Amino acid sequence: MSEARTRVGAVRAMDWLPEALHPVAMRLAHADQLAFELAEIALAWSRGPDGEGPLTLRQVERTPGYLEVEVVTIRPLPPIAAMLFSGAVHHLRSAIDNVVFYIVERNRDKPLTDSQARAVSMLIYENPKKFEDKVKGLVKQGLTEFATTATLGQRIAALQPFADKASVPAIPSALSMLMGGPDPASEHPLVLLRDYSNEDKHRTIRLAAGRSLVERLDDGPRTRQLGMRHIEVGTVLEIVQKGVLTPVHTSPALHVQRPDRGVWVSPGYELDCLSRHVADVVLPTLITGMALPDGLPALVDLSDTGTPLAERLRQGGTRRAHDRAREMVAKAYWDAMERDWQFPPIVAGGTDPEQEKS
Repeated sequence: MSEARTRVGAVRAMDWLPEALHPVAMRLAHADQLAFELAEIALAWSRGPDGEGPLTLRQVERTPGYLEVEVVTIRPLPPIAAMLFSGAVHHLRSAIDNVVFYIVERNRDKPLTDSQARAVSMLIYENPKKFEDKVKGLVKQGLTEFATTATLGQRIAALQPFADKASVPAIPSALSMLMGGPDPASEHPLVLLRDYSNEDKHRTIRLAAGRSLVERLDDGPRTRQLGMRHIEVGTVLEIVQKGVLTPVHTSPALHVQRPDRGVWVSPGYELDCLSRHVADVVLPTLITGMALPDGLPALVDLSDTGTPLAERLRQGGTRRAHDRAREMVAKAYWDAMERDWQFPPIVAGGTDPEQEKS
């Protein structure tokens, strides 16, 4: 990323973002910070403390002449991972509500009542009828800013999932096509953000270690077809011919489960899509009526430097956590490729992997 691009992004942010909303930009920068910390945690877990990964494997000869590559142990997930994802979701959702509240207060002649203040938030509805009913209720409560004839009301309506065609696929488009076709599990980013936030209030966002890409270097098409697989202790990853050297790569990764759908996705990619939509589309649309890609710096120094918020924005960079993490992961991948091959022990068939752990 060039310095010129950084300066242009910062100037645009200073042009369209009111000074009173500079703390909102700090929220987004903190969400980006949390996303990068999550990427570091996920990478460290996937490498393992000794660099040999979080899975312990063995080869079991249950059928004469063939070995089943089986999972014996899976290193537990660090609890901080789910908390980092939850924190990023909270700040993204709160940033939107902060902007809506600011706009409503700015356009009023008298202060909001307590009940009105509690009712002010970003509306997110998939059903247009339910959206219209909610708007009517808010207007009846005296919050005329939400009316479809009001500027804010029109902008909120334009961002609704039933009106906006934005979507976040469960698998990045390039990877999905490599695996055989478009990903059907796409959701609107605001629906995801709403549901993650609601789920986190009542339950716990689910992060899982039980997914891995298993690459058979002698059978690439099959690897792509199977994609990321569910794994647990006792899972047979591959069956190989005894006495024939067969390279197999495992790439275990942290995944988060989308609310209500049971779809597991990469948390880094998910947060990147959500944060881009909030920063590039939702906030500038609410404030200016149009999207502004890269209108806000993603990488902002939030430490105790004594620097005013406006100056922090001017000095900020546009390289998001996901972009920075990709470079980190690429380096780790090539480091792993230089390690010696591992040869899991061969055991007789019928041994319980749970007993082998003890």
